[in-house]
Amino acid sequence: MSQFNFNIMDSAGYGYYRVWTERSYLLKLAFIPFLIKFACTVAVFVLGLENNILRQGLILFPGILAEGWVLAQFLRTLLGNERWPTIIPEDIDEQLLDKLLTRARGIVAATLVYGLVALTTYMARYLVFGLISGNFETANPEDVAQILESAEKQGKSNPINPLLFIPLIGAAVGLFWAFRLMWIYIPFSVLMPARDYLKMLGGMLASAKMMVLFFCTLTPVMFLTLIMSRFVYSITGSLGSVNDDIARFIVLFFAVFSETLVALISTAAFVWAMRDFLPKHPDVLKELPKLGDRK
Repeated sequence: MSQFNFNIMDSAGYGYYRVWTERSYLLKLAFIPFLIKFACTVAVFVLGLENNILRQGLILFPGILAEGWVLAQFLRTLLGNERWPTIIPEDIDEQLLDKLLTRARGIVAATLVYGLVALTTYMARYLVFGLISGNFETANPEDVAQILESAEKQGKSNPINPLLFIPLIGAAVGLFWAFRLMWIYIPFSVLMPARDYLKMLGGMLASAKMMVLFFCTLTPVMFLTLIMSRFVYSITGSLGSVNDDIARFIVLFFAVFSETLVALISTAAFVWAMRDFLPKHPDVLKELPKLGDRK
């Protein structure tokens, strides 16, 4: 029986609250990993791979792993009441050693699973766009857009092969259910078996609620990022090509920062949503902080 019953707005609110209260800690924790991810993202655009999904995923993989390490450390803080960096005393005993090894295993497991999920997402996008466009050499959204534009010019109402509808519908249902796997790194951070995690979630309703919660954490940040991007382009738009490149660089910085911020907020939000069945320290996730509470 599913134990995944939660209030969406409370979970989203906790995500924003916890990231805000931990902002100093998270800035110190995420500074170097953020630079790694930003450098990988810049490399994708410099090499002209923004429309090559598979190569893009490979170039971004070091940054994805770095971000996964940050989220794993944050999860150990949220669920284990642990902090980075870990200070190891000289007179370490067997009990402390077991605790440190458990912490290390959780961090490594969550980081690797986060990277694996990200690579699987790139592969799924590649397969979907390749099936729709019939071009697996590039398999990107531009191919699909060109097919739709060409069909519109020719007056075709159904540009996609009808034989693909059934597998695409099946894939859509499968991807809808599999949305829960995007957050499987959370139980792995506390060494909870994947089978137990999936059992606790239950059926399709869990995926629907998880999607709504994710969009609650995603939308405000992306809205602010869009406003800031438009502001940057409006300032540099009439200053020449060199300034256009500077604007793209700044906007790219904001985009990577917002992705990392959304990852942190959504991770904290889903931890609160899963608090009833995740293994955790007895002193954490007791009650939702009220407005005006200070850490």
